[in-house]
Order: sequence, then C-alpha cells, then structure tokens
Amino acid sequence: ADAFANDLAPVGNFQRTLWHEVGHYLGVDRDKQGRSLDEALGDRADSLEEMKADLVSLFTLHRMADDRTIDAATLRAVQAGGIRRTLQNVKPRKDQPYQTMQLAQFNYFLDRGLITADAETARLSIDYTKYADVITALLRDVLALQYDGDRSAADAFFTKWGDWTPELHEKLAARIREAQGARFRLVRYGALGES
Repeated sequence: ADAFANDLAPVGNFQRTLWHEVGHYLGVDRDKQGRSLDEALGDRADSLEEMKADLVSLFTLHRMADDRTIDAATLRAVQAGGIRRTLQNVKPRKDQPYQTMQLAQFNYFLDRGLITADAETARLSIDYTKYADVITALLRDVLALQYDGDRSAADAFFTKWGDWTPELHEKLAARIREAQGARFRLVRYGALGES
C-alpha cells in the first residue's frame, strides 16, 4: 500500500542480505540423530535452510535495533525488505527452494497478521508491531523442523503454508509482473548475420 512504499530503502536490502548470509552459519546443521540436513530432509533441506537464514537475518537486525546498533530507519527498511522478499511474480514450483520458502513466509505472515492484503487491490499493509514476534515464532518452528529431521513434518509444513490462490497470490503476482515491465531482451548481432 502507498503508506508503506517509502519504507523500502537500499540499506535495508543490503543489511538483510548480509545477515542472511551470516545466518547460514548459525543454528542447526545436523538433526537430533546426527544426520546432515540434506540426508534427513531431502529436497526440503534447502527451502528450510534458506528460510532459516532469512529469519535469522530479520531476528538479528531486530536485536541490533533494540541495542541501538542500527537506527530505527534502517530497521524499518530491513522490515519492509523482509516483506518484499516474500513476494512472488509467478506461482513457485516445488523444486524451487527460494520461491517455495518465500511463499511459505508470505502465507505465515498473512496468517499471523504481520501483513494484510486488500481483497480488491491486492495491496499489502504491514503491522510493524507484530514483526518481531512473528519472525521469532516462525524461526522457532523452522529450527525445530531442522533439528527434528522429520521429512514428513517438513512436507506438511510446506503443504500448510504453500497455498497459492487466484484471489490474492495471482492478483498480486500480476501486479508485480505489470510493474516489472519487460524482463528479457532478445539481442541480435548484425555483424554475425542475425537480423
């Protein structure tokens, strides 16, 4: 929604991405049976790992704001970037770990009231007062899934949070595609005989 459009800033995406990469080195790396996450969770391991890194980033930056290591404007940019990160311009396939976890985050955020969507316009609003609690709860769930190493529980998690609806998701995706404009160019080289 227009009221939140100016919350996005390059510093937010930079900080969120930086701490996402740090997040890969934190948390669970083996399940409670000592298996690697790839071994325990199969093709769900990557989606959970990427989601964990996203959430560690957001969790850490909230704590940094509490400690005044970053200012309120940077935190707001990080928060807005964290929502933008979850937006999809097409329905993800199950074999796409990033897109799968982004859709699951989006639906979790929607369910918990962190974001709300206008049914008519598919414009999103953010309730920043819920941000830290929602991120912490989802991070706790993801860490538990990784530690338990239960593939069927991971499948159930992504089934529960993986809905794609024409009323909201497709409408929002269409708006994103429209705003993006042309994404690809076909280049022809006359010197090579292409016309």
